[in-house]
Amino acid sequence: MRKRGKLAVTLGDPAGIGPEVAARALASGELPAGWSVLFVGDPRAYRRAAATIGATSPPPASESPSPARALLAPPPEFADAGAALEALAREPVVLLTPAGARGTTEDAPPGRPSAASGSLAFASLRLAADLALAGAVDALVTGPMSKQAVVLAGFPFVGHTEFLARHANRRRATMLFVTPRLRVSLVTDHVPLRKVPFAVTVDAVAETIAATVDVLRAKFRIARPRVAVCGMNPHAGEGGLFGREEETAVEPGMRSADARDADLAGPLPADTAFARALAGEFDAVVALYHDQAQIPVKLLDFERAVNVTLGLPYVRTSVSHGVAYDIVGKRPANPRSLIEAARLAAEFASTGDTLFA
Repeated sequence: MRKRGKLAVTLGDPAGIGPEVAARALASGELPAGWSVLFVGDPRAYRRAAATIGATSPPPASESPSPARALLAPPPEFADAGAALEALAREPVVLLTPAGARGTTEDAPPGRPSAASGSLAFASLRLAADLALAGAVDALVTGPMSKQAVVLAGFPFVGHTEFLARHANRRRATMLFVTPRLRVSLVTDHVPLRKVPFAVTVDAVAETIAATVDVLRAKFRIARPRVAVCGMNPHAGEGGLFGREEETAVEPGMRSADARDADLAGPLPADTAFARALAGEFDAVVALYHDQAQIPVKLLDFERAVNVTLGLPYVRTSVSHGVAYDIVGKRPANPRSLIEAARLAAEFASTGDTLFA
């Protein structure tokens, strides 16, 4: 890993657990060593969250603090991106306030979606994405956002992945979930279940397989990746008895995928594919739709799962959890997914190849 780099980390929805997760991740001292962090979001939401964990004041001058204890001090706040980036040369962490949001933290009460919270979250994401696209930061890590809140704010938004692909002028991007024991990519992401059969096309399957093989080789250093491809129907269709999507889309997609020097298996019933992957037979699984991927990932390792976007011109990772309105102010939020997302982003950004270019 390179000795130093810059991570942009969005705080997500200020009414959710994003700001608290960010404050706890910083206070843990477990963010990538030597990397500076540019938090992008509403500073009042961060200060409110930091107060809940006692991270609101620097240590006494007489104390010789550990690096983790020193990071409990509130980060310097900036409203100008240029000034914030300049400050990262001398500060380990700074906070950048997004401009153009409609409303303030006072208009976004904790624990529920609102137009104000959605506007603040979306403005933060857009600013951070601008910085990543311009190469001003080395990687982007995103906190949780509420799609409902962003829509309430007046923006057509179905998810981070779709927005970031469109923002970067990319035709499509691929979602990859990474845990210590399992890697799963998705052919479709935020698509209603009734529309999935029409979205699982030969091209979509082929492109997802190719992106998965590329990341396994370039980022995980697997010379000959082994990839399982799920079927859509029970028993992977059982020869057409339960559906023919395996014959019309999945199998042709596997044949046309640019997956040289890789071993593909499938279409496999999803239960078989994931069991065999956990047993060590495969390096990754290609799932066809949202819940087919997310249920095993989050059941296996909810806290440490990381969402990676393939196909952008920069490295982007994300927490795998949502805004968790139901626990805000009621019980502590776990920062582990954000810590793992920041670590993976720093690792990916340090390899120096052009997979994401």
